[in-house]
Amino acid sequence: MSIIEIYTRPGCGYCTHAKRLLTSIGLDFIEYDVYKNPLYINQLHRRTSERTYPQIFIDDISIGGFTQLLAKEQRGLLAKYLPASRTKIQIQTQN
Repeated sequence: MSIIEIYTRPGCGYCTHAKRLLTSIGLDFIEYDVYKNPLYINQLHRRTSERTYPQIFIDDISIGGFTQLLAKEQRGLLAKYLPASRTKIQIQTQN
């Protein structure tokens, strides 16, 4: 199973949209709120040079922010990260 991580900050509309999108398609994620724990900022800076929020990683690879996440969803590229049991349920529901 893939590990999805998202770095967020309060008041970030794109952060909220990204978390809602992941939740709506059934993907679990780990959230790092940089205001609740400022050490996450240093961790984020070691992982990417991007400075906008959210910053999303799948299996330790940066995919960018909400816009890039949405583009992946629109192209059907996030379904491969669903656990096998959820994928079967979705396929059965579509029939």
